[in-house]
Amino acid sequence: MPEQFFLSVLAIAAVLLIVRLSTNRITSRHFNIISQLIKMNEVDGFDPVKLLHHLEPFLTKLGIKDYGYYLFYHNTEYVRRNGSMRKPMEKFVHTADYTVYIGIVPRFGRLDPDFISRILVEIIFLLLKADVNIQTASAREAFRKSEEIQTFVNHDVKNLIQFVNALEFNLNEVQDEAGHKRLIRYLQKSLPSLKVRADKILSALNSTRPEPDSIPEKMRPIVLASDISAIYGIVLHSENSIDTEITAGKRELTVIIENIIKNFYDKSIVEPGIDLFMSMDEEDGAYLLTFRDTGSPIPDCEKIFEPFYSGKVNGLGIGLFHCRNLAMGMNGFLKAENTPDGPVFILSVKK
Repeated sequence: MPEQFFLSVLAIAAVLLIVRLSTNRITSRHFNIISQLIKMNEVDGFDPVKLLHHLEPFLTKLGIKDYGYYLFYHNTEYVRRNGSMRKPMEKFVHTADYTVYIGIVPRFGRLDPDFISRILVEIIFLLLKADVNIQTASAREAFRKSEEIQTFVNHDVKNLIQFVNALEFNLNEVQDEAGHKRLIRYLQKSLPSLKVRADKILSALNSTRPEPDSIPEKMRPIVLASDISAIYGIVLHSENSIDTEITAGKRELTVIIENIIKNFYDKSIVEPGIDLFMSMDEEDGAYLLTFRDTGSPIPDCEKIFEPFYSGKVNGLGIGLFHCRNLAMGMNGFLKAENTPDGPVFILSVKK
């Protein structure tokens, strides 16, 4: 009996030793791969979009296939939906300049410690957040410098105009040979300085000035919505509405309308035969864009705008939350209601 007990203790100790050695080996390998990802991010110039594109091969090496992300910055969305039914480990942040979300479903073996998954989520999230902050700061600095350049250009252009006006006046006033000679000597002395100013202007004009985050443009929302619907193969019906041009941030409006139409498209897959209608009206100094469908009602018209809430399989639950923030940034609002004629999304855009 004591021998059996002793053998059992030895067996348990051997198993624990194997688990410990395996864990150390796996942990070392994971951190080595994470280190490679960090170095790759530096080589790519801290570009968050490139980081997202390079994630898959690194996560595959770590045994992870199910992950999702959402990045909105510089008025562009980058989305990958998680394909797993399991709840991912998640990190999320939303600011006036960007939105970052990362969710990872760990698929490590039984010997893998859970903290590695958490560290991985934290590292990727912090890399994305840092990259976006770096790029945003760089864009602001470039814009600030372009404003300074514009000030100098305006000053030099003003000097050039004054020089040309003075030259025109002198040419009209010169009547004799001596006057012509004086004018030529003046031009010979002035030309080097004039050339320097002209070169500075040309150099400044050849540099690229970054676009502001949002440029108001004239557009017809019904045409924009119809174009987006056509991409998804959806017939958008217009009902009792005006069709007029509005001035708003086109990129923001496109993101909001496309999100609403994508949600209808996903809904039409599980509820075939439903239709989508759009109307446009004016009310209290704003344009109201209403999207109505003939499908089932919305379970909770406020909860759908909460981050991470989604009624769709594999949904990230960020799209509508982000769209509402975009609408508020345009001094408008986005809300959902259930009506006798079907569920509606109402977008208000200030005139």
